[in-house]
Amino acid sequence: MKKLLLAVLLLLCLQQGFSQKSNKPKIQALYNAIKAAGIQEADFVIAQSIQETGWLSCKNCCLRYHNLFGFYIKGNKCMKFTSDSACIAYYKKWQDKRYPKWRAKHPKGTYYDFLKYSKYATGDKYNNELRPKVAWVRKNLQL
Repeated sequence: MKKLLLAVLLLLCLQQGFSQKSNKPKIQALYNAIKAAGIQEADFVIAQSIQETGWLSCKNCCLRYHNLFGFYIKGNKCMKFTSDSACIAYYKKWQDKRYPKWRAKHPKGTYYDFLKYSKYATGDKYNNELRPKVAWVRKNLQL
């Protein structure tokens, strides 16, 4: 049983590493689009996309609707976008509505704090899952 559990864990680690490497050009291109759209804290935002879409390779998530960031509407349904660009524009509008007000009140706060404040992150669990992805972005992408 221990060997089986170890084998499953190893397989999951290898698969995640493969996803990271195989999707790096795609992730870089998405980061560039996020940055070009003028979105603040682009390293965090691309990490959010990585978190929400399983390194841009999920099959049964909101990504099939060009939803790069896991936005939901009433009824716990994925928001649908006509393109990745439309989703990025929506994130920009969403951030512009909330981030400047929050930043003015919390000049020393982090984007993790903002995500909790805006209720994008439902708690510390999300931010804790996001941290290694932000670190990966900072280490592996051209920022």
